[in-house]
Amino acid sequence: MIKTDSRSILRRIVILIGVLIGFVIIAYGWTVTQINLDRPQEPVRQQNVTNALRELLSPNVFTQDYEIRSNSTSILLDCPADGTVPEAPATPDDGTPYIVVTPTCASSGDTVTVSGYNFYPETLARLNWIGSDGERRIRQVAGSRDNNFVIRDDGTFVAEIEVPRIRGSSGETHTIEIQDATPVGAVRFSDTTALVMEKMVETIFLALIATMISILPSAILSFFAAHNLMRPVRMPLGSLLIAFALLPIGWWLGTLVLGAIGTFAIGVGSGQLFNGSASTLFIALGAVVATRRRSIQPESFGLRIRGVLMTALIAVIVVAALGLLGGVGILIGTLWRDGLPGYISTFVGSLGELIQLLILPISGITGAFVFATAGISLTRPALKAIDMPIGHILGAVLGVICGALLLAFSATIGMQAAWLGLLTPIIAAAMGGAVLPGIYNRLLPSRPAKGSFKTLLRLIGAVALFTITFSVLKVERAIVIGALPPTNAAFAIGEMVIYEYVFKAMTIGAIVGGISAGFAGTRAQFPVGEVMYNTTRTILNALRSIEPLIMGLVFVIWVGIGPFAGVLALTLHSIASLGKLYSEQIENIDNGPIEALLSTGANRLQTIMYAVVPQVIPPYIAFTMYRWDINVRMSTIIGFVGGGGVGFLLQQQINLLRYREAGVAVLAIAIVVSILDYASASIRERVT
Repeated sequence: MIKTDSRSILRRIVILIGVLIGFVIIAYGWTVTQINLDRPQEPVRQQNVTNALRELLSPNVFTQDYEIRSNSTSILLDCPADGTVPEAPATPDDGTPYIVVTPTCASSGDTVTVSGYNFYPETLARLNWIGSDGERRIRQVAGSRDNNFVIRDDGTFVAEIEVPRIRGSSGETHTIEIQDATPVGAVRFSDTTALVMEKMVETIFLALIATMISILPSAILSFFAAHNLMRPVRMPLGSLLIAFALLPIGWWLGTLVLGAIGTFAIGVGSGQLFNGSASTLFIALGAVVATRRRSIQPESFGLRIRGVLMTALIAVIVVAALGLLGGVGILIGTLWRDGLPGYISTFVGSLGELIQLLILPISGITGAFVFATAGISLTRPALKAIDMPIGHILGAVLGVICGALLLAFSATIGMQAAWLGLLTPIIAAAMGGAVLPGIYNRLLPSRPAKGSFKTLLRLIGAVALFTITFSVLKVERAIVIGALPPTNAAFAIGEMVIYEYVFKAMTIGAIVGGISAGFAGTRAQFPVGEVMYNTTRTILNALRSIEPLIMGLVFVIWVGIGPFAGVLALTLHSIASLGKLYSEQIENIDNGPIEALLSTGANRLQTIMYAVVPQVIPPYIAFTMYRWDINVRMSTIIGFVGGGGVGFLLQQQINLLRYREAGVAVLAIAIVVSILDYASASIRERVT
């Protein structure tokens, strides 16, 4: 009983301490955020915010033409000494507007009453004092701070004004004039509304194009970022190392050979080399060859060679067909300039130019893929046949090559910016995490490292390699003072110069890769899926953490002010966001269809196509519509840094303190976002 009471008291004390700590944290946050309730109560600030809100809530959506009419009457300054008062002018009886001033004479500083009759009802009017020299002086109505006032709905008004102080005007007859704005013609949209509507259309399509471009990359990345799909993916370490070692050679040959083929095909398609119609024949021939069924049996070396050659041929046909399409697009882009055909021509021409820009990278990636696939296909039987000692030796050799290539690539990236230098120590730490467990298991094979002990060994190895690499490459120098690594050449391979910084990273990578791969051997199963999952997730999280406003600022510097910069910024951020949403949807799918297909002997690609894709298409459509809605709102903010759309116009109007015009933009944004929200909600309900 005493023990229970003690625990209860202790629990209450802990809760009380937690509440006090939370209170202190909130109090500190309140102070740090400089919340001051005195400033909002200042009369000037209250008046300013009231005026701003009043104008924002009175948007200049409509306008009408007005005719400015003037009516006047006379007044004597300083009444005569004998007390006589001038008679008021006769009032017209034909219904025309007129004004009466009472009294008809007054001294400077006195207040006189001006009455008007037969004016257009509920229109703005202004009172002017016209001296003998013809100078107009605006007179504000007593009790008002505005220069204008509104005529009553019966066409009359009564206003009190103060007689101005004008030297040497005693005994002179001055004029009191009223100017009223009489509406003429029908009500129409204002020029501001027309401009906002134009920019709003630009904003909608800016967000639409950014969303459409991001769909395909996001969908592809989502499969790599789905843990349930990537977790089972494993690959023999020997095959992986051979494929990785062949990637640079494949890239080089791809850019050299396939790049030349693609460039030639672009010339053919655009009509620069031959008749542009020849592209149809090439594309048809490629389609026939690429779609022919082949029975490839990996047991036969000859058929494996044939499969490699067919893969290379298909790669050539794909690059050639892509080049032809790009060339035809460039050709179509020169045909029309005006009207709807001009829009289509410009769009197709831009796609052709995009293919022309990307043909070399695409050729390099294709060549790297072909070489890596060929290496895996041709060496897999040999790797299975070699015994354990040779497998460990071969693994060490391949590990040296691949480790050096990996850290050389990361070091090259690290030379471009100071904080990118952290990439090499991080990758070295990831590689080093396998060193200590490998050494331990090799020395004590009867008691292999498992569980938390293995995790501890990995952590120690990772920290050690990170520290060593960080120190050897002097990354702290780049981080602290922002200096890039020196570009001293260590040696050259042909025309390629290897810098000392890269060479040091290569040495570390070769040592770590050789040790870890040597202990593991070529037959060890490497978790390729886990690496791809973690890498993809890291990239998506990094891109999502950067606000589109910052991306827009960078792209404005690159491509200039306009909606193009906004499209690029929104596209990059949409890829990261949609990739995360798509991948989480894949992780939540029903695994039943996947297990059913795997039980029938279906491969991984068939399983994804027939068990995963049908389940994720409806939520993909819903997420895409939701992203379009988000992009419309984000484009407003991006416009503040020059990213085009209605946001750019809104920023200009706010800077000029034109709050009524800014209110039009705010109203348009609210209407469009509401419509898109309802539309996307309706579509999501139908497809989910």
